[in-house]
Amino acid sequence: MRSSFFFATLLVVVALAALVFVRNPFYSSPTGSRGTVTLVGDSLNVGIERYLPDALPGWKMVANDEVGRVTPQGIAELEARTPTLSNYVVVSLGTNDPSTEVTAFRKDVARFLGLVGPNRCVVWATIWRDGKPNDAFNEVLRDAARANRRVTLVEWAEMVERNPELLAPDGLHGNEEGYLERAREVAAAVKGCAPAQSVSPG
Repeated sequence: MRSSFFFATLLVVVALAALVFVRNPFYSSPTGSRGTVTLVGDSLNVGIERYLPDALPGWKMVANDEVGRVTPQGIAELEARTPTLSNYVVVSLGTNDPSTEVTAFRKDVARFLGLVGPNRCVVWATIWRDGKPNDAFNEVLRDAARANRRVTLVEWAEMVERNPELLAPDGLHGNEEGYLERAREVAAAVKGCAPAQSVSPG
């Protein structure tokens, strides 16, 4: 009798679990599980390449970063399908764009995210340039994050404002400590996001 009751209870639990799975279109494996990270960015992404594997142990990293890259060039890489994107895309773009071209940057961010699609996790770092945060560009990124829950910002500009010691002597790039801290923040953002089921594992 007890075994029959246990079996019946087990069936009910399994059925309820299956129902939750079907009703939640964003169900995925638990956050923090290992996968592949694609980097698309500029020299600030280049700077974290050496630290990110330690911050994301067991993850695979595919880097498509280039010193001096502007956002339209990053878009061109996506349009050419180089690289093939994984579930997690780490972006560092905007620092080299003309800082007054806010409307163009907004369009470029929308284009970039459109190419990535709504189901992948996108981690994008805010921008520090000319000795201060680029508030206008950063607000564009915050608007994007508010509009898509899979866009997460790494608040690099705030990190540097709180601790200028994270910057190299040029006042733009990170030093060793800066890139290490930036990589840790990127890793935390990656682990905190789950891509949608419709995206195949990277």
